[in-house]
Amino acid sequence: MTHPKETSVATKLVYYAIISLIPLALGFGVYPLLALVLIAVIVCLLLIGSKPFLENFKILLSQRGYRALLLFLGLFLASYRGFYIPYHPEIFKMPWGYFGVLSALSAFTILWVGFFENSKDHIRFIWYCCLGTLLLGLGTAGAALILQPPPYYGNVIDIRYLPFGLIKYINTPGISNLLCFFPILFLAGILLNPDQRPKWFWVMGVFGYVLSLGAAVALGQRSYFVLTLIIQPMIVAFFFLFLQTWRPFMAICALLINYPLLRFTDEAVGTGVIYRPLDQNLFTDGRFQMFRFWFEHLISNPFKRVNVGPAPWDSYAWFHNFFADIHRLSGFWALLAAAILMAFIFYRIICVIKLDRRFGLFLMAMAFPCFLIMNTSVVPEGERQPFLLLLAIGAIAEVTISREKRRLKMNTSNPLPDPH
Repeated sequence: MTHPKETSVATKLVYYAIISLIPLALGFGVYPLLALVLIAVIVCLLLIGSKPFLENFKILLSQRGYRALLLFLGLFLASYRGFYIPYHPEIFKMPWGYFGVLSALSAFTILWVGFFENSKDHIRFIWYCCLGTLLLGLGTAGAALILQPPPYYGNVIDIRYLPFGLIKYINTPGISNLLCFFPILFLAGILLNPDQRPKWFWVMGVFGYVLSLGAAVALGQRSYFVLTLIIQPMIVAFFFLFLQTWRPFMAICALLINYPLLRFTDEAVGTGVIYRPLDQNLFTDGRFQMFRFWFEHLISNPFKRVNVGPAPWDSYAWFHNFFADIHRLSGFWALLAAAILMAFIFYRIICVIKLDRRFGLFLMAMAFPCFLIMNTSVVPEGERQPFLLLLAIGAIAEVTISREKRRLKMNTSNPLPDPH
């Protein structure tokens, strides 16, 4: 099922509710709310019929690539949970329920994407997921501005607990990472053909980008500006060069050339968030030092798990790196399973690029920044959204490969008649 063929407005609204509600809840990160949303979606499926969705999933489940993705995810989750030993509980001990929640969310994300076959529906899934992260980031930044005294760097109020009368705090690096998603999506969406983009793409994209940038300036987190103002524009520009689409390539290059002017303005104003990414002290940053500490231990003795270090970061609970934290928590075999899962997802995205170049490059322009975020933050324990979105992109790649293979097979078995 691609989209509702009926002209009924009510049917279309129900269909779009099915597409949008689940990823919006996943992006917002209130996972108990996801259960209520799922109930609403099931009601919607009963209203318009679930048979086409189930047929899509049945076809996908017969594909070896999709089954391999499920297998690699299962191996990672099993090794992550099975080899976990809280050998340093005075610093941190994972609750056992965490593994069950992570497994359920991961499996649900991959399975849910399989119910949709149309690439436009998959683009909408990513769009609404990133919109959910933007709403969470904007709400958190707004609550900090209203309820907290400045500065806001460090910990800010987590708005997900305010409706229950609870005051809990969340790290600003995590919120900053979530604020990155919508600008990343907007820039990646320029790679798509105009008819593939969501409705109101330019209006919502520019408006969301500006709001995201304003919230990031208020929080003053460096990683946001590295990713959204430098890395992602460079990725998209390189892909436009690959497509030989010169006008957007030159436009993005012109923006990147203006970076020294932005840096000078930022220093003059005194906000100190734009010029810091290229500061010469970047490689003395704590996360880079912790990554080097972990990587040196991995090379010297991969089967020996390592505590967070070096000093003065040895009192931290996390390396703030997906692979390093997996290795610290569950050892080498869990790390190997995670690496295989990530490598398989990126390999399948490359396969999509060969079949549908623009859509495949869009997926890669989303997947690579997600991967970078996962290696600068507490994932998947803290912000699960980058991990879940990357899994969704992997599932979307499998759906696309399956659809394109069937289309090519049909064209081969039903060739056009010879005009001569």
